[in-house]
Amino acid sequence: MKQVKTRQELIKLYLDFYKSKNHKVIPSASLIPENDPTVLFTTAGMHPLVPYILGQKHPLGKRIVDVQKCIRTQDINEVGDPVHNTFFEMLGNWSLGDYWKEEAIKFTFEFHTKILGIPLEKYAVSVFKGDNLVKRDEESAKVWLSLGIPKDKIAYLGKDDNWWGPAGEYGPCGPDTEQFFWTGKEKAPKKFNPKDKNWVEIGNDVLMEYNKDKRVILVDGMECLYDENFKINRELLDIIHSFNSHYILTINGFKEKGRNLVKNTNYDTNWEAFSLEERGIKKDDPKYFKILLEKFNLNPDDILYFDHSKDNINSANKFGIKNTLLYTGNNNKVKEFMGKNLLYYKKASQKNVDFGGGVERTLTVLNGLDDIYLTTIFQPIIKEIEKISNKIYSKEENKKTMRIIADHIKAATFILGDPRGIKPSNAGQGYVLRRLIRRAIRYGKLLGIKDNFTGKIAISVIPVYPDYPELKQNKAFIINELDLEETRFNQTLQIGLKKFSEISKSKKEISGKDAFLLFQSYGFPIEMTEELAKEKKLEVNISDYNKEFEKHQELSRTSSAGMFKSGLADNSEQTKKLHTATHLLNEAIRIILKDSNIKQKGSNITPERLRFDFNFIRKLKEEEVGKIENLVNEKIKEELNVTKEEMPLTQAIKSGAQGEFGMKYPDIVSVYTITDKKDKKGFFSKEICTGPHVSNTKEIGHFKIIKEESVAAGIRRIKAVVE
Repeated sequence: MKQVKTRQELIKLYLDFYKSKNHKVIPSASLIPENDPTVLFTTAGMHPLVPYILGQKHPLGKRIVDVQKCIRTQDINEVGDPVHNTFFEMLGNWSLGDYWKEEAIKFTFEFHTKILGIPLEKYAVSVFKGDNLVKRDEESAKVWLSLGIPKDKIAYLGKDDNWWGPAGEYGPCGPDTEQFFWTGKEKAPKKFNPKDKNWVEIGNDVLMEYNKDKRVILVDGMECLYDENFKINRELLDIIHSFNSHYILTINGFKEKGRNLVKNTNYDTNWEAFSLEERGIKKDDPKYFKILLEKFNLNPDDILYFDHSKDNINSANKFGIKNTLLYTGNNNKVKEFMGKNLLYYKKASQKNVDFGGGVERTLTVLNGLDDIYLTTIFQPIIKEIEKISNKIYSKEENKKTMRIIADHIKAATFILGDPRGIKPSNAGQGYVLRRLIRRAIRYGKLLGIKDNFTGKIAISVIPVYPDYPELKQNKAFIINELDLEETRFNQTLQIGLKKFSEISKSKKEISGKDAFLLFQSYGFPIEMTEELAKEKKLEVNISDYNKEFEKHQELSRTSSAGMFKSGLADNSEQTKKLHTATHLLNEAIRIILKDSNIKQKGSNITPERLRFDFNFIRKLKEEEVGKIENLVNEKIKEELNVTKEEMPLTQAIKSGAQGEFGMKYPDIVSVYTITDKKDKKGFFSKEICTGPHVSNTKEIGHFKIIKEESVAAGIRRIKAVVE
């Protein structure tokens, strides 16, 4: 195999290979996703490319390659073993509606076996085995066989292992095919067993050929949703609306009466009413369904339909609508029918490929190691921890503790170093950052480190990543914030030690409840509590502690579940309105405050509101806030066109386009311009942005600022809505 010792060498080999296959290199995006309320951090290379995966044209074309910095915290309790990391880099290449399975797999195979020199006998793959909704991925298996992978080295696995997405309830998704490397000391077995831990995953081609979506529900009116006296079937209506889909009241007559009936139930948001009474066409004629589908631009498989009439059901079946139910008054049957058939997979209009391979894991296996922390990526950090603690990593009892410190301080260094300027806090990204730093400090105490040390470890992280200049540029900020947070937490620790003394008085055992209190309120890891208890010759009830911990984890999972309901990014009409309003706001702030040096410091958009951060040294006066709001509304009323152009980055900057301060952009960028003929520049706003936006400001509605506040020294935040 090729000798690849550093992350820089591996990254260069990867980027050069895909450049030779006509891929364009894009820079790593920020760790803080812009305008994506569904996640706190960029957890995969896919996040910054969501608009293009959904069909928007990328300014650099259909073949893209990059190395994306990522943060994942769902496995934080696994960190400390030889393979898990919170911060990692992901090698990624994409085909955005260009090449498909054969080329994608051949590229991956060539990179692994020819460029990295992985021997065929140490290589195995898995593909999707299919289920009742999606067929087995024989296409990928055939490509692997054609490349010389023996049948016994191809495993067919289910959705838990070989399926990606959607990230939320619905959206792009598809099978994936994973690649594995044999790390065992003995000869690789002839048959691939995915459960054998000696087979380590080194790559994954996600083959997005489907969209998971909700079917539109056709609802019969008379004798189903309501009776001949137009009395609503409330139980049925509640069941229908529990599925939160789109509904078409499918009726033969009394269209307005039926529509008004639904409207008066406060359930009118996603309802349409359809009737052909004026043309004399009823539901027992297949023409009815032909015209309905054409009007709403639907295919027969996009539909769920239930009706009280067998003739109407037969008519729909003849036209190809197969997901039907004859309504007999049994509302539970309707509920079961919708539950089984509402979500479905349809072929995507644009097929995409996304390869992902972890830099750390790949470098580990290429060097014959079974511990990520022994690679050149982590060794300078580990050596600094050894120096500060006067302990050695090779001792088994120190490994877990040193891994956690190295991992968490590296992740914290990258979050603090990000251009969007996150600080430790009790909410959002700041809360995750605080948790990482404090967890590292707690484990530092287990190594016997007494003085502040996190800043020193951060200094050892920065030289490992010379290709991220933001770390060097923000070095003073990183070290200062770490030192401040460490000082704060050391004070909390002292209070916690006093609490431990109170708890342990006249006791033979520290209860699970008390141990968890020390963990949750004072930041004591269970190992620290056990160590303190041992000094007093006490036991800790670990079993009860684990139960309390499980309860806490379940609450955490429940409270964070809402972050992921809508998928990776929201491209709804409401979000587009708020996005364009953000551009108007950005320019209005500069004009009203008469400061051309004001720059965007981050933004976050949900379908309900926009949040915009910018640099400014003081609180805005009430009069200034009012003027900013009025200027935005003036530009909305002027009905200004919004245009999109693609151009070289240098040209975009020369043309007056604004960019987010400190952000890296590719060589070719999309520029959105809000034109204004009255302005001598010819535009009101011009920004480098991936979109999407409305086509004219008149679509936005009335803009209203609901809050202006400070979020950090010299950083202000405006929250606003459109009505």
